[in-house]
Amino acid sequence: MPEIGVAVLATGRMAQIHLAALDALRTTNRFREDAPFQVGKLVVHGRNEEKARALAATFPDVQVQMDYDAILNDPGVHVVDNCLVNSLHYPTLRAAIEAGKHVYTEKPLTAHLDEARRLRDQAVQAGVHHGIVQNMRFQAGPARAKEILQRGELGRIFHVRAVFGYFVPPDLANRPAWFYQKEEAGGGIVHDMMAHFFDLLEYWVAPVEQIAAVTGTFFPERTGPGGERFPVEVEDTGAVLARLRGGAIADVFASWVRRKHEAVPTFQIDGEKGSLLFNFHRLWIQKSEETPLFRFDPTIEQVNNEQGWTELLLERVNPFQEQLRQFLEGIATRKPVRPDWNDAVRTQELIEEAYARTLG
Repeated sequence: MPEIGVAVLATGRMAQIHLAALDALRTTNRFREDAPFQVGKLVVHGRNEEKARALAATFPDVQVQMDYDAILNDPGVHVVDNCLVNSLHYPTLRAAIEAGKHVYTEKPLTAHLDEARRLRDQAVQAGVHHGIVQNMRFQAGPARAKEILQRGELGRIFHVRAVFGYFVPPDLANRPAWFYQKEEAGGGIVHDMMAHFFDLLEYWVAPVEQIAAVTGTFFPERTGPGGERFPVEVEDTGAVLARLRGGAIADVFASWVRRKHEAVPTFQIDGEKGSLLFNFHRLWIQKSEETPLFRFDPTIEQVNNEQGWTELLLERVNPFQEQLRQFLEGIATRKPVRPDWNDAVRTQELIEEAYARTLG
């Protein structure tokens, strides 16, 4: 079976998650006789050598290589796994493709749509495998929702709702300032989170055909982790409406300035034969024959809002590990898997349309 070496680029939170998933796959496959691949060399590359060495030291047998050209010229590295800031995606991934490496990246593919299209075309022409992280597809709740929808259990779909958000105080303690800079990030919460939610809408239900949006920036100035003040150049709140092929309506609300009271994110899908209510780890279904007749009386407290809902047991899964497993198995078997960069470009096209159709 082939050994597939992977270089993880960056040292932040997402790089830590990716490296942990790769280390788990390396351990698991080592004891599987039927494993289609083994995880070979693991390398960490970052801009800060101290952070790179600290990250590598948290796992066994992980190398550090600060010279990116050396990674690209290393025959033991077959995949570049990119977790760098958005503005660095394009040149970094372009160089990897030119070196013949398979490419796997955090979303968005790039900060700008034209660059995303060029990268996609370059990867296709080079014949390398290309993957975009869409961990939400692989979370237990969304994955079970996909199975239920594929079986047609909800019948004709009426609408989909997603609510995402939490409060990020104006004094940043756990988030870098680049997240709020247009050139570095490419956009705000619409750019960041609709990359997931547009993907899910089309994965679950149908292509998006119409879009409208409204956005706001409620903290026009913030303080970075080092105490420096800086202007916020992107939106921190967005509401997106969409009509899907077949007539279903979708609404997504995402905000970095709301105080959560539910699991983040929370979804509801309503259809003619039933509804789903779910988050990443739990899912409830209400079939039409179990839907109680609702009589509205504003003078009486509604005390049984769970009536008619049945919780389904879900198998725990590490979505990052599962998607990486599928991507690496696709390389080993020479059968490309999705989501790929065609999906990535599609979501960026929809994001640009949402910005273009934002209410003044």
